[in-house]
Amino acid sequence: MSAASLLDLLPAALSAHLIPARRLEEKCGDKRGFVATALPQLDALLGGGWPRGVVSELAGPRSSGRTSILHASLAGALKSGGVAALVDAEQAFDPRLAARAGVPLARLLWVHAPGMQALRAAELLIDAGGFDLVALDIGDKNPRLPDAAWLRLRRGAERQRTVALVVTASPLVRAFASVAVILSRQGVDFGERQNFSRNVQICSAAPALLTGLRSNLALGRGRAPVDGADHYSIEFSVMARSTDQLRRKR
Repeated sequence: MSAASLLDLLPAALSAHLIPARRLEEKCGDKRGFVATALPQLDALLGGGWPRGVVSELAGPRSSGRTSILHASLAGALKSGGVAALVDAEQAFDPRLAARAGVPLARLLWVHAPGMQALRAAELLIDAGGFDLVALDIGDKNPRLPDAAWLRLRRGAERQRTVALVVTASPLVRAFASVAVILSRQGVDFGERQNFSRNVQICSAAPALLTGLRSNLALGRGRAPVDGADHYSIEFSVMARSTDQLRRKR
């Protein structure tokens, strides 16, 4: 029986919603080469955003802005009408902070899969297709993972034109990452102390509040940045949970 005959057997209301394979291919071909984040300055450095069809790595210790950039990446993908998923290896995802950063939680697929299961879950999501961005947050442990696993992840991303974003505490993907953004802490900023002596008798001044942090960003392509890579200064506002400024170091 021909395909046309099979379509004739379907109810008209259903067949009207079917999309031929050739149109699906055209739709995939129309996708932009990047998935923008909610940080225009970072997008400019990346050439438009996280590139599709490759593995990108975002690495940095705690309080380096790693989580803020992850949230901005998820928010950017979802706000543009895309589909995004987060695979959380250490159950460290804080929905409240993500919502404050602009992530529409109702449209985010959040998967908790510990250890090696996290990498396997990311592979399955990418292979399923339809996702613009799949973020794999490995957390602070950075376990040793076989090269074959990264190779499968890269092949899946290339096949589905998906952004595979691996978030780690220190460079882990290395040669299998086409883009690497490595963060390191530079310093912290504190606001002015306020005098509460009229209300609190046990002390004359309250501690200064942490208002922001400064990190160094090293951007590499093809592998993790090494000596000679492009370096930038990036500043985060602690209260707003957003990036305020990104500038090249001189």
